[in-house]
Amino acid sequence: MSGTKRISIEQLRPGMFIVEMDLPWYRTPFLFHKRLIQDLETIAVMKQHGVQSVTIDTAKGLDVQEAPVLSTAPPAPPVESREPASAADSMSLDATAPSPAGESDPSVAASVYTEAQEAMERIFADLERGVPPTPATTKVVVTGVLHQVLSVRNELILHSTFLKVKQFDRSLGAHALDTAILSLVVAVESGVDPALYEHLGTGALLHDIGYVRLPRNLVRKREECNEAERRLLEQHAQLGLAVLGEQSGFHDEVCRIVMEHHERCDGSGFPRRLKSHDIDPLAQIVGIVDFYDKLVSRRGGRPAMIPHDAVRQLFLVGERGQYPKALVEAVIRSIGVYPVGSLVRLNTGEQAVVVGVNPEQRLKPQVKITGGPHGESYVNPERVDLATPSQGRSARTVLRVLDPVQERVNIAMYLGDLTDQAA
Repeated sequence: MSGTKRISIEQLRPGMFIVEMDLPWYRTPFLFHKRLIQDLETIAVMKQHGVQSVTIDTAKGLDVQEAPVLSTAPPAPPVESREPASAADSMSLDATAPSPAGESDPSVAASVYTEAQEAMERIFADLERGVPPTPATTKVVVTGVLHQVLSVRNELILHSTFLKVKQFDRSLGAHALDTAILSLVVAVESGVDPALYEHLGTGALLHDIGYVRLPRNLVRKREECNEAERRLLEQHAQLGLAVLGEQSGFHDEVCRIVMEHHERCDGSGFPRRLKSHDIDPLAQIVGIVDFYDKLVSRRGGRPAMIPHDAVRQLFLVGERGQYPKALVEAVIRSIGVYPVGSLVRLNTGEQAVVVGVNPEQRLKPQVKITGGPHGESYVNPERVDLATPSQGRSARTVLRVLDPVQERVNIAMYLGDLTDQAA
């Protein structure tokens, strides 16, 4: 049984498991606060950033009376009186910290996603007040998200898809986060140099910040834009670059992503109509992911496209030469031919919702079987990996994709069961 208690930072010792700090995560170099304290240096960093009390879980770590009394590190000066933790310090704190319940615990992915989304909403709220983001702020988000992409990416995408289906109108901050997650997944899948992951993630988070300099009613317009309005919206790339220029420290790669994510290899993009090799490769990744995410998200009253149909659109832009075919292939390997959230009919006549992809076997996703061949609903849906069929029965395969609206199926209900388990 979990036993939580509030203690002062002076009582905190290695071996204790923290579930909450008295400061929001964005004021510390930790993206998620649930963690096992492993050394005195971590406690010193917490003190440095002004943490005065924490909540510990004695079921997952030591209690106060169990913790050995250790000589504490010299008190750190207040955060205002010294240089803030460097980007490298933030990276090491989050990238090497073990997940609270193990590397494959989906609850960690859900927690990181929730806190990262809150951070993005705050970043865009600050932008609307004229306060540009800092490299240190985006660094914390990218580091935490990247750690989850490298360990439990399927759970991260599952949680993202669940929120897309559940929420009526996704915000710019949510879209930015989802674009960053999938861009990093594609980067890993396509063999991008890991040294570029941070720049890619940061550029993806900030690719649409120029929209905050445009009239909100235009950005959220529900009907089709006229030519003048469309040209005004296209200025968000240059406006985004101008916003970055108000805060020093962003890498050139980040700036190029913000400026070039709407360029197309055939010269049909904007703002400079660049072609092929003139476009930054990282900007191309963010551009195609941005394109896909907007197709499968509800925004401005436009209904979301069925994920499988959105994959077809990816094929088409590759065939038209707007993106390199190798990049299109990498994206489809990452999301699958039947992306998470797809409703499918199996060769057995059963109905299922896709809840995971197998990058090496894209036609054989992980599914949750929700109904039988005669239209009956299963009280306890079964989760099955089509790539590893059960012994003693014929292999299940995807026969065709269904439209959840026509079938009157609430996809969020089935994805929600899984995300609830992770919470």
